Amino acid sequence: MGDIKFRDQALPLHSAIQVDSKPYTLTGAVTVALRNFPSLRVARARIARQDSNINLQRTAYLPQLNLIAQELRTTLNNINGAIFPQTLDVIPVQTGVPTHSSTFKSVFADNFGANFSWELYDFGLRHANVLLARTDRSTAMAAYRLTQLDVANAAAQAYLETVAARAMIRAQQATVRRMEAWQLVVHTKVDRGLKPGVDSARADADLAQARIGLINTERSTELAQVDLAETMGIAGSFVDVEEGPWEKRPVKHFTAPPIEVANHPLAILRGTDVKRADAQVHVWERTWYPKLWFHSGLWGRGSGDNSDPRVVAGGVVPQTANWIAGFSLSFPVFDVFSIKAQKHMAVREEQAERANYDLAIQILLQKDARARVMLDNARRIADETEVLLISARENELKALERYRVGLNNIVEVAEAEEILERAEMESAVAEVRVWEAILDTGYAQGDLKPFLALASLAEGRK
Repeated sequence: MGDIKFRDQALPLHSAIQVDSKPYTLTGAVTVALRNFPSLRVARARIARQDSNINLQRTAYLPQLNLIAQELRTTLNNINGAIFPQTLDVIPVQTGVPTHSSTFKSVFADNFGANFSWELYDFGLRHANVLLARTDRSTAMAAYRLTQLDVANAAAQAYLETVAARAMIRAQQATVRRMEAWQLVVHTKVDRGLKPGVDSARADADLAQARIGLINTERSTELAQVDLAETMGIAGSFVDVEEGPWEKRPVKHFTAPPIEVANHPLAILRGTDVKRADAQVHVWERTWYPKLWFHSGLWGRGSGDNSDPRVVAGGVVPQTANWIAGFSLSFPVFDVFSIKAQKHMAVREEQAERANYDLAIQILLQKDARARVMLDNARRIADETEVLLISARENELKALERYRVGLNNIVEVAEAEEILERAEMESAVAEVRVWEAILDTGYAQGDLKPFLALASLAEGRK
């Protein structure tokens, strides 16, 4: 299948995606996500749409020129009277001398004309509409910036989750190997009659449980890789990651800078929503004003009525011409009631958007505070896992020795193995969780550059 063409862009189909077999770096995965993810293309298209809307609103300043040409075959029956303006224009407007008879005989007629009109002054309504269009564009741009932040964060988060899942596979594989060695020891002792047969059953169960844990961990890793590919905009592809850089502690004394909440993309977006609501109020304030127009027209008409000696070509071409020019002032007086009601609605909408802005500030401050707490705790946990792993390994070694010499039973060894398994799992992901906490602080502050700079340094020192 070929590419889907959209104007001057070619959007590649899913089947055309080529995936590099080389593992992605974290910064590389984020770059791919920012280049490929569909929601960013949607956001860019909306910005372009609002650019077009600004141009559209500016066209309201241009004059109007309307042309008309009509060649007709019509009867000449005419009567005194009037016709109300028609919604559907069912009855054509007829001019001429009233007649005292009715006939279906017809003649040719023609109408040619040009009308030039220009709205000279509207007390700022067109300018208000242009300002409203510009705030729409600002809102679209703010939404694009927030989408960029979300896409980059999702890709980085999915990358680290994949790294953590891969690390847990290694820890679970180590547990399986220990359980296999432990099973061999237990079966040897049972076969020699040194231990009861129930010990071999327990060792077999522990090994099966470890293998099931490995299968579950492998499943979680594969799903994490699927999720990572989706966040990068290449869903359905296999994505490999680099594990080495994330097993090391990042800058140990990294401190998140104070949050500048007003500069967060979410706060900027909510601020543009407030400005848009304010611009809409301004539009309604400028709606109930007179409008000054300049009008001019030039037209010619012809009729095949033989009673008129000026007939030209049987009424096919015009026989009379007229022009008109002047100014008009229009003022929809009784629209004040509907306009006032709609302005009140716009004012209430502005108040709601201001409340949304305040709510966004509250959420951002909360996220920043939570991210700082999580970062501090992730560091402390990573420090403690070193002690936990050393102690768990020593405990397991002593429990095995005591079992071999007959000083304890298999339950104590199983407990020691469980403690060591949990310790290895905690140790495998402890440093990754620190990286995730740093990522969360960047996302809470609306700027991933400090995190990506640390990640780039880590990838360079691997």
